[in-house]
This record gives sequence, C-alpha cells and structure tokens, in this order.
Amino acid sequence: MPISMNEIRKFIGFDLGAESGRCVVTTFREGKLTLDEVHRFNTHNVRSEAGFFWDVLAIHEEIVEGLSKAQRAFGSAFDGIGVDTWGVDYVLLDSEDRILGYPYHYRDNRTDGMMEEAFKVVPKEKMYARSGAQSAQFNTVFQLLAEERRKLSLLTVTDKMLLMPDYLNFMLSGRKRSEFTIASTTGLADPKTRNWDWELIREFGFPERLFPEMIEPGTRLGTLRRLIAERTGLDPDIPVIAGAGHDTASAVVSAPATDGRWAFLSSGTWSLMGVELKKPILSRDAMEFNFTNEGGVDGTTRFLKNIIGLWPIQECRRYWAEKGNEYSYAQLTSLASEESFAGAWVDLNDLRFLKPGEMPEKIRSYLSETGQHFRGGVGFIIRVVMESLAFSYRKTIGEIEKVTGDKIEKLHAVGGGIKNELLMQYTADAIGRPVYAGPIEGAIVGNAGVVAVATGAVAGYREWRNVVARSFDQKIYRPENAAYFVENEEKYTAILRRN
Repeated sequence: MPISMNEIRKFIGFDLGAESGRCVVTTFREGKLTLDEVHRFNTHNVRSEAGFFWDVLAIHEEIVEGLSKAQRAFGSAFDGIGVDTWGVDYVLLDSEDRILGYPYHYRDNRTDGMMEEAFKVVPKEKMYARSGAQSAQFNTVFQLLAEERRKLSLLTVTDKMLLMPDYLNFMLSGRKRSEFTIASTTGLADPKTRNWDWELIREFGFPERLFPEMIEPGTRLGTLRRLIAERTGLDPDIPVIAGAGHDTASAVVSAPATDGRWAFLSSGTWSLMGVELKKPILSRDAMEFNFTNEGGVDGTTRFLKNIIGLWPIQECRRYWAEKGNEYSYAQLTSLASEESFAGAWVDLNDLRFLKPGEMPEKIRSYLSETGQHFRGGVGFIIRVVMESLAFSYRKTIGEIEKVTGDKIEKLHAVGGGIKNELLMQYTADAIGRPVYAGPIEGAIVGNAGVVAVATGAVAGYREWRNVVARSFDQKIYRPENAAYFVENEEKYTAILRRN
C-alpha cells in the first residue's frame, strides 16, 4: 500500500555521469520530495598509452564515502538504495569475482572499425531487427568484439560481464544480475522478450556464461552487504533495488508528464531525445534514422536518439583552461548570448566530435571543410555548438513523428543541461513547440521513483510523475525565433550532406 501523507520515506540514490557522480538522499514527506546532495565526486578515468579506462576501484570508494556521508547526515535507516550510470561500459569478473583489468571507457579508440567487422558476421539490418539498437561504435557488442579479437582476450578467463550499474549493485548487495534498461544499451538484448538475445550472442561467439540473469527495473536484489554496512554505519537490512540502471531511463521516470503527446529530452554530456512507447519499433525507417529501442520502466520502450549533447562545450572549456583561459559554463553561455546568430553549424554526430581533445580546432576545421564562415572567438564557437544542437533536436522531432505517426505537442526536458537557458530557448525555437524544463536532477529523481515504486511508497509511475510535478518547478520556454530555424533548415541539411 502507498504510504500515508504523514509518513516519511528516505532513499539513497547514486547517479554517475561521464564527468561526475553524486550521492543524493531523497526524502518523501507529505506527498512531496526534497533532495539533499551529500557527496559529489569525479567519476575517475585513466588515460594512458594502453587506452582510456575507468578507475572502478576509485569509484567504488566514492560510493562507500557517499553512503558514509548519508549515514552521518540522516542516520542509519533508509528505505532503499538505487544506482544509475551511463550506458554500454562494463566490468569483467573472473570466477572468484576478481576484476579483470581496468574497465574500458566508451570513448577509447579500440572500437574504431568494429562496427564494420561486426556487420560481416551479422548484417546491420539483422542486428537492428533483433536488438533494435542504434549503430554506434561504443555499443557493448562492438566493445566485446574488440576484446574478443585481441591476442590475449580477457573473455577467455571471464566468468561474468557486469555493466557499470550492475557492478555497483553487486558491490552493494552481492547479487550479480543484469537489469534490462542498462542491458538494452549493449546491442545484445531482445527488446520484445526483454531478455538476452542468445542467438545473436552465439553468432558473435561470445561465451554465454558472461551474461547474467536478466531482471526488470525495480527488482529487489537483497540487502546491503555486511562489510559495506560496517564501513558506513548503515543498517544492513536496507534494501538494494535494481533501479532503472541506465541514467536516461531514470531521467525519463522524472518527466512530470501527465497528459498530451510528449517527447523527452535528457540533457547533459549526451542529449537523449525520444518518446515512451508500449512496444519497440524495428522498422527500416527507424534503423536508417539511427533510433535505438532502450528499455523503460513498467514494460515500456524508450524510442530515442543519442545526440552528442554538451560534450563539445565541455571539451572546449577544458581546452581553453589548458591554454590558461578559465571559463565557467555561465560565462560561456553569456559570451554566446552576446553573439548574433551564428549562421554556421556542425554535424555533432561526426566521429571527430566524439573523441576528446582540441574541440575548438575541430569545429573550425569542420566549418572550413564544409565551406562555412568562421568568425572566431569563444562566444561564436559556443553559439555554433548550441545552434547545431537545436537543429539536431528539430531534425530528431521530425523523424520521431515520421516513424511513430504521432504528432508531438510538447517536449519535457530534464537534466543538468536545462540550466542553460539560452540552449532551452533555442530548443523551443528550433522545434516550434513549448519546452517544459525540469527537474534539473532528472536522473536522481527518477532513480528515487523506481525505488519508491519498488518499496511501495507510491502506487505506480503515473502517481510518481504527479509527485514530481508537485515537488519541482518547471520553466516553460515558448518559441520566439522559430523563423530562423525554418529559414535555415535546408542550408543546415545541405551541410550535413556535404560532409
């Protein structure tokens, strides 16, 4: 039964992104939510000549520190713990649960050319028809293929592959399971049966033992490991819930959408734009538009497109800092707002923008190659990225409508990127529809939602979205300069073709 209005529930949530992670305590009281961030940390990565990796043991210790801080601030008793992270990356364990090397970062270049190699084994059309996953070189299937083809492949001594949130859940509960929303990012899960596609796994020759039992989001894994409880001072009886392990799946749960035909935008390092459906769409149009069918809560499918998002701005900021010019994100947005419309754009799906390093020079080079002007200056470069993002959102909304046959009435935007008010206004202008922005902490709010539903604090996800609507303000952006994007759409499309 859902709790009465005077009861209090407390949940610990971990949300890990490409740059940082945080531990947040969500308190549910009198039908509303409050969030208290108790620990923020770097999601440690390691760059070396051997490759680009995650320091998963350092992340492990940050999780422990977050739990300890939650205990010091709120006591030992909580109603549940949930974890969400980015997709596709994994930890390999041997039969004694020892980690086999640093886990690779999805931006490592070992997957260069692996899609083409994979399609020699299983044609692209067949892969999409079976997995519904977009073709992106960082997908787990291509990472595993790169590992398999090494002379000394770790897969020969691997007992289990745990995707990043599954590994952290194992660390907390001692249970090795694969939660469906995160598994759906691998390219090896069946979106219809919501299980592993064993035929596809066998066709690639991957050992079946690698793939743990599949579970749905909201499954109770067990209680907190005694060692973790002893280190943190927490009650060992706290339930560990396999939440919507993919951060985007958690973020969509936070969208306070209660009526109308709506699309979602999870805005951060990546932009994930799509719609929530009852069934996957595995059509040729969906494949050619490069949409992916990822798992959602309550049996739903998140039909979406991955767009690079704020990553180019993050990389520009890092590049300028290395040159001795420190800018806050607010300063970069202010400089962009002082510029007139850029009138020049880049294809953010061009692989050069996926890799780290020298992002301003990559943007200048792209504009030169495609015959566009380059005014120069920090504000102009940031404006180019923002306008390019807005154009990509416009393009994606049009594709969603074509594939689904539904007219999108509004966009619900969640995540850290919505703090960029200039980008949100560009988005409303570009798509010609209102943008409802909020909550900012989309993934962590959705994370708490899955735990709340799993533990009986609320009756279901519709009720949770009503709770979110009561708890957080939304800012509504309405189209103001839609004509600019309408008038330049053909020019933008021609530039994409020219590249």
